Amino acid sequence: MEQRMRVILILGLVVGLTYGSVSTLFAAGDTGKGRPIYEKYCLLCHGPQGQGDGPQGKLMNPPATNFRSPESKKKSDSELLEIIQKGHSKSAMTGWENELNKREMIDVLSYIRKMSGEGDKGL
Repeated sequence: MEQRMRVILILGLVVGLTYGSVSTLFAAGDTGKGRPIYEKYCLLCHGPQGQGDGPQGKLMNPPATNFRSPESKKKSDSELLEIIQKGHSKSAMTGWENELNKREMIDVLSYIRKMSGEGDKGL
């Protein structure tokens, strides 16, 4: 667990140094570029409106995340970015760090936030 926390802290530092300020990361995302990425990699599970109702998402146990749910909206951008990168061990969600670059992950995060009706949750 301590090793995991160390990795998370280092990742946050790297992201912050790369983009100048951690709090500007969400604003730096391009939802227009994030949409096709979402449609290619996320839609089958999370559905067209991000409600976890994609054809594959309904079959999963647990089901794919509904980005419009209060539980999902409580997650910070940092938490969601880490899940996009590394996946979620208690679900079928795989990490996309070997498929997407950092910029693409930030763009898809921005699109997910826009789709869910949420603004910046603070990285």
